[in-house]
Amino acid sequence: MGARYASVKLRARAKEKLEELQAGLRLRGVKVSLHEILEKLIDLGIEEELVKRIKGEESPRDKMLELLGKPLDWGVEDVSETIDEVLYGARSLGVHRHKHIRSS
Repeated sequence: MGARYASVKLRARAKEKLEELQAGLRLRGVKVSLHEILEKLIDLGIEEELVKRIKGEESPRDKMLELLGKPLDWGVEDVSETIDEVLYGARSLGVHRHKHIRSS
């Protein structure tokens, strides 16, 4: 029994993006048809993420932004006051490495 295909209507911009993806894959030496790309994307789809995107909910994708939301406790009350000591292990004596700048 051969493969069966069905037609899917896409907006012009979605088709352009799909073709851009195909071109990018070709540049990496991967020759694949548009329907194969769609099949793989469907296989990779995560239901929860899809629901959030359809509902228009924000999804934190940037790992660095996620880390900023969870700061680590370094055991220093105010790092701005002791940054040189924390980073370099010695007191800065109030003189910045750029001699014309003094810390308070």
